[in-house]
Amino acid sequence: MAIRILIYGKEGDGGAYAALAQIRTIVRELQVDADVQIITDERQLKMNGVDTPPAVAIDGSMVSMGYVPSRNEMLRYIQQRQETIASIHPEESM
Repeated sequence: MAIRILIYGKEGDGGAYAALAQIRTIVRELQVDADVQIITDERQLKMNGVDTPPAVAIDGSMVSMGYVPSRNEMLRYIQQRQETIASIHPEESM
């Protein structure tokens, strides 16, 4: 089961693109099955309650808003999500 990670930011927002690069690196290092996307559409930002980009959501839960999470913070969020998925779907973590 792939983890869905969305980064919300305004077009040309360096913070959102920095978060995207950092998250892709972490996903690659951990060999996580993840769908990582950046969302810059103003309507999508508003619909998802993003007032202060950049923001990061993992599987529908907003984990940060208004700043680029540190590498350790993002690593922790991704690992926690992996653990949750493994506890719900143990057959997929084999």
